[in-house]
Amino acid sequence: MDLEIRAITPEETEGFIRATSMAFGQPPSDEDMARRPSMKEIERSLAAYDNGSMVGGAHSRSFHIKVPGGELPTAGVLDVTVAPTHRRRGILTALMVDQLKGSKERGEPLAALTASESVIYGRFGYGIATVHERWSVDRPYTAYATPYEPTGRLEFVGPEQMRRTFPEVYRRATAFRPGAIERPADVWDWIVTDYPPDRGGASAYFHVAYYGTGGNLDGYVSYRINGSTLSVHELMSTTDEAHAALWRFCFDVDLISSTAGGQRPVDDPLPWMMADPRQLKRTPYDGLWVRLVDLPAALAGRTYASEGRLVLEVRDESCPWNDGRYVLDGGPEGATCRPADAKPDLALSASDLAAAYLGTVSFTTLSHAGRVEQVSEGALALADAMFATDLKPWCPYSF
Repeated sequence: MDLEIRAITPEETEGFIRATSMAFGQPPSDEDMARRPSMKEIERSLAAYDNGSMVGGAHSRSFHIKVPGGELPTAGVLDVTVAPTHRRRGILTALMVDQLKGSKERGEPLAALTASESVIYGRFGYGIATVHERWSVDRPYTAYATPYEPTGRLEFVGPEQMRRTFPEVYRRATAFRPGAIERPADVWDWIVTDYPPDRGGASAYFHVAYYGTGGNLDGYVSYRINGSTLSVHELMSTTDEAHAALWRFCFDVDLISSTAGGQRPVDDPLPWMMADPRQLKRTPYDGLWVRLVDLPAALAGRTYASEGRLVLEVRDESCPWNDGRYVLDGGPEGATCRPADAKPDLALSASDLAAAYLGTVSFTTLSHAGRVEQVSEGALALADAMFATDLKPWCPYSF
């Protein structure tokens, strides 16, 4: 096999889209191609060619991801595919390694993706960095545990008003949430278009805004109706009152027998608001996968819940420039991270460090799972205290 990995040219964009869609088993029609948004940052697309034929690809977009104390430049990885005719030939590995090198050269400390299969990306140094829940509850079991009356105002809004007003609520609601990524303007535009083929047989979007007692827009919900089920696409709130009012609205819509929703944060208070929480069916699943591309820059780029020093021994095959030992000095005011020769406190892989990086899982839990070795006594407790976060990581935007 005469394999070539290179960036695509603008003229190859349509071929790239068709090839990646084919690999996902969804060949696009000409109509699909015509209404598809233009591909952004084409120069970040890689393709694998076998004797001139495109047989694999990987794309990324430049994002900033929220980390404790701020945000960091991130390569948002998507459209990673290999043609079914060329599986198990090392093409995926070649694409992923080249992409990581490119991110390092661009100065992006992190890479992130949502995985079509959870077994794939750990071997490239990615770890589960956010966990979501899918919810479903039948109408008879939606009562709150305490009496409730909304104090604000609910209002249906059209797509254009949604586009003007909802993004600011999204920004406020996710401002301090580790793992959150700002939704790009073109994706908001795509929600406005709401093409019927994208609805899965359900209704068009309904958009409802919640105005608090001061008249401020404090939350919103976008949902579809499918039969007798109300499916929440997104519910964002900046106050507890808006959160309670919007869920109460969803539960009480006439002719609805059940309410469902996805991508809810694991620390969402709603289960604790329910009179019969057992009836709220909750299914956790992996959300955002994160990869430390520039390990010292990523560790120095966030703050830590408590002061401490740790020497980490990290194994990293896909990014050999990260492989080694590092001393991390961190606290609430900032951090430094640099190579070290000292005895390690903890030894772990790049993917496990990525899983703990935003606070999704503790180092102690990873140790019990056989994934982290404690070399120095007390190091696990110190690491847990340093990497703890007030809010659990959550990324409501899937790219």
